[in-house]
Amino acid sequence: MSRKIEYVGFLLAAGLLTNGPPPNAREANNPHVNYMLHCQGCHLPGGVGHPGIVPNLQDHIGLFLRNEQGRAYLVQVPGAAQSSLDDSELADVLNWMLQEFDQRHVDANFVRFTSAEVARYRAVKLTAVSAARSKVLGEP
Repeated sequence: MSRKIEYVGFLLAAGLLTNGPPPNAREANNPHVNYMLHCQGCHLPGGVGHPGIVPNLQDHIGLFLRNEQGRAYLVQVPGAAQSSLDDSELADVLNWMLQEFDQRHVDANFVRFTSAEVARYRAVKLTAVSAARSKVLGEP
């Protein structure tokens, strides 16, 4: 048997080659996996970002929960708004990130993002990302 056939057999046995997505693709990726697939490339494991280039989420992302503009910003930032995640998946990832990366600023009164809220905020395109971020955080 050739190596190619053995390799394809291995992939099939491992479930890595299929005829499409699993029957319920929504359950296939939990929020942590979706973070790894859609956010971690820039924000890195642990949400630490790249200083001066990509914002740090660790001990910081919860600051955006202070008002509606901050909540909107988290959804409208291009990496989130333009991701292939549907509104429900994005809500789940944001809720996971807030609780995973910033328990200091996410208290017992935390109102979880919903798919309806994400859809509403996603409908508004954010053009001046840095200015919007500074305004929400009260930075000069």
